[in-house]
Amino acid sequence: MVAADEKDVNSVAWLQAHQCGLCQGLIDICLATPCCQSTACKQCANKHVKTNSTCWTCEAALEKEKLEKNEDISDDYESIAESLVTCAVCKSVCHRAVGLPCCPGSPVCRACGVKYITSHRSCWSCKKENIRSEDVDSDQKLRDAINHLKDEGKQDKKLADFLFDRKLTALREKLKNVEEEEDSKVTENSDSDEEKNGEDNGNGAEEHNGSAEEKEEGEHAGTDEEVKKTREKSVSRERPRKRDRSTSRKRDKSESRERKREKKKHKHKDEKRDDRRKRKHRSRDRSRDRRRSRERSKDRSSRRKDKSEDKEESSKKETKSKENGSSVGSFAALQKRIRIESEIVEKKVKEKIEEHIANMVSQQLQVRKNEIEAEVLAKVDLARRNMEEEVKLEIDTMRRLREEEERKQMEEIESVMREKERLLENERKKLAEDRLAILEHQMKIEKEKQKEKKKQEKKVKQEQMKILGKDKSRPRLSFSLIKN
Repeated sequence: MVAADEKDVNSVAWLQAHQCGLCQGLIDICLATPCCQSTACKQCANKHVKTNSTCWTCEAALEKEKLEKNEDISDDYESIAESLVTCAVCKSVCHRAVGLPCCPGSPVCRACGVKYITSHRSCWSCKKENIRSEDVDSDQKLRDAINHLKDEGKQDKKLADFLFDRKLTALREKLKNVEEEEDSKVTENSDSDEEKNGEDNGNGAEEHNGSAEEKEEGEHAGTDEEVKKTREKSVSRERPRKRDRSTSRKRDKSESRERKREKKKHKHKDEKRDDRRKRKHRSRDRSRDRRRSRERSKDRSSRRKDKSEDKEESSKKETKSKENGSSVGSFAALQKRIRIESEIVEKKVKEKIEEHIANMVSQQLQVRKNEIEAEVLAKVDLARRNMEEEVKLEIDTMRRLREEEERKQMEEIESVMREKERLLENERKKLAEDRLAILEHQMKIEKEKQKEKKKQEKKVKQEQMKILGKDKSRPRLSFSLIKN
């Protein structure tokens, strides 16, 4: 298998040949139709043919078994997939992939991108100037694709399709910009040629405009040289030097001032460029108008010449016929002249009749058109009134229905509220009854406690009476040490 070149990988036509005709992604296993050789992924082609049984481009009848493999496109999948994750500077797999907003389809390693920008101050793909390292953005999709490639050993199909589509769109935009620049150059060259070949009085003014444009271009070139000098100064200042903090701060301030000046210069330069383009467009329009006016004048002069020649020929014929009639006096010449005059009269009569008919037809058409417009306006007014009445009726009915629904909802809510209030009253009654029962039970318990307390007090008194006696005197105790 022959690996694809870098030119092929960055070619729009070559990449479009490897784009699926159904999902617009990168083709991994290519299948082609026998009818029109349209290519697509294996999965997409089988699914489409299974559901529709037709070709996806020419819509011819097609079966799944008739699809053919295209190995040339399938073999290029690995080289294209590898180019999607390679760095545009070092030509190896991107490490911490980053990109710029101007060229999202050409990613680089972070170190390579920062190094290139600090040394060149421009984009590595489109060569756009005044780029800073802060403009670099991390490419998370590409980082995910590289991580999947390292973990699984192959690329994720969705991420590969996204990167392929992004690269293809970026290349298309780049090619479109190049073609527009070429077209603008061609138009400028053609306009300059037309201005040189012009013969009107406006040539002096055009030459004056051209000299002014050349002066502006010289000023533009001078501003470009100044910008280059300032850029070289900034690059020389950015070289690594061992300085104190104060010097680094001063350098940063001076660089910021220079950047502001450069921005102002570029704004002024863009304004001059826009003015120059406007002048070119105006001069182009003027030259086009002059050319058209010259062509019209030439056409008018040629028509006048043709008419004069026709008149001269007719006068010559008449003179010849008169001479023949006078000299010969033949009857045939007289008949011929009469026939010619009658044909001329018939032609004029026919032309007048046709003009009259055309005028009558146009008048009738205008009258009919006015009548039709009046009828249409009347119908439109009537339809508008009917629509307004219908809309009013619908609005009234909708309002009534809404009021009825609101009334029903209010009645339902009131009934529910009444039911809830009744249930709450019942619950309150039950709670009051329970509280009364609890209070009665507590009263009974307190009475029983008092009775028990009184009984215990009586028992205690009786025991004391027994111990102390009736006179409440301690009884005499008798002790004996003799053992029985």
